[in-house]
Amino acid sequence: MKDRKQFNQVVRQYIIDCIDSENYDVVTTTDAEKLTFLYQTFKSEGGSPEKLRYYKGNEYKTFENWIQGLPSSFNVDFENYRIIEIAKQWESIPQAATDRQEDKILESWFNFITVNTFKLFRKYKIVN
Repeated sequence: MKDRKQFNQVVRQYIIDCIDSENYDVVTTTDAEKLTFLYQTFKSEGGSPEKLRYYKGNEYKTFENWIQGLPSSFNVDFENYRIIEIAKQWESIPQAATDRQEDKILESWFNFITVNTFKLFRKYKIVN
């Protein structure tokens, strides 16, 4: 995927597809509804004032920590082999990636998802 715009679209769709409101008896049909649901769920489950204080008010870090706990509302891939498969599919690393390249992807995965999710939150004016 050489085109940055195409890459961003694939990442955006991945994030939207990971949002799952089924266990919450909430119906979400549009991207905006899904993202609003995700942010509200994060705030009620993982973004409490106590958690934010722990991360010195850093909402990104708090969100990243929350998704590492694998909330049922956000089904982001977490298994190393799947993350590597996705990175290769998205051409973020070569098919014959070195261990170092794979490790770098694995170390940054949840931060990458967080940053791109917050871009979507801002795009849909869910956060500033």
